[in-house]
Amino acid sequence: MRQRFRIVAVPDPQTLPRILGLFAQRSLVPATMSAQRHGDLLHIETALDDLDAPTAAIIAAKLCESVLVASAICWPTGQDSCGRDDQSGSGTGDAINA
Repeated sequence: MRQRFRIVAVPDPQTLPRILGLFAQRSLVPATMSAQRHGDLLHIETALDDLDAPTAAIIAAKLCESVLVASAICWPTGQDSCGRDDQSGSGTGDAINA
């Protein structure tokens, strides 16, 4: 199942390589990744295919251990970032804040 991540981090030159490094350590290549700077924060969204929910939650927790990451949430595709189904509005997501 495709898992999506939304990460808020410090806009530092090492932020993106460190985030990608966590995926690379697990031999994972993101299907998509985008980053935008908004003032003093860097907003990153990424999606990975064929990733189960427990592994995604572990990766989100590891992301939050980085001093550069303020928060990270993950949810399966078909749900919005709050964990609600896009069509029905129900469900829960995994939010982890540093």
